[in-house]
Amino acid sequence: MNRGYLYGDGFFETIRTRNGEIPLVETHIDRIAEALVIYDMYPAFNIDEDFIFALASGYPDNGSLRINFFRDGQGKYAPETDEVAFDQSFTEHSQPFYLPTSLDLATDLQSAPVRKGTLAIYPEAKPLMPWLTVKSLSSIYYVLAAKYKQEQQADYLLIKNTKGHICEELVSNIIIQKGEDLFIPSLQSGGVNGATQRYLLRNYGFAITEKQVSLQDIESADAVYSCKGSTGVSRIR
Repeated sequence: MNRGYLYGDGFFETIRTRNGEIPLVETHIDRIAEALVIYDMYPAFNIDEDFIFALASGYPDNGSLRINFFRDGQGKYAPETDEVAFDQSFTEHSQPFYLPTSLDLATDLQSAPVRKGTLAIYPEAKPLMPWLTVKSLSSIYYVLAAKYKQEQQADYLLIKNTKGHICEELVSNIIIQKGEDLFIPSLQSGGVNGATQRYLLRNYGFAITEKQVSLQDIESADAVYSCKGSTGVSRIR
């Protein structure tokens, strides 16, 4: 058994493939690189587009590739090495995937798929810890949050940090629209900076504002959008 299994000593990245392409490959690589720094792990191999495409090539054209990165070697809590090992799995699916592509983000958002549903808020605040901004193999916080969402029979579950600010949705980032303004929870608020959100900030940073988000902001919004690596952007409220 590896250290990822024994100690949760690692993180994972779930990467959407569509028709043999990987739409967000660059932002996934950025996320992996940042996670390696946070976890103080040093791979002896390049994690680049060639690496991602080589792993994906052994699977069907449409679905989600999950790569688990974990610290190699043995040791108990203190590791013997900071080198990196990995394994991967694949889930086949063909869910619609949507990304804005024109220069007009607000107009493109109007064309996003609509997946409206009920929202709830998780009462257990998420600690402001760097390793919780990564998709950690130690994911018990999100497991318990998902159980709470089931109990509440909610479609979406908002996560707040220990300062009371909304930082993300259970499995996605969010964009909030009020009038002509578009904003997201501050990147310092403790949420996972997902691949789709990174794509939007890279291409539309001029049109998106970061701010501390309250539940009132969500309730008074004209629209709320989900940014999720497996489906891209969709409207949820």
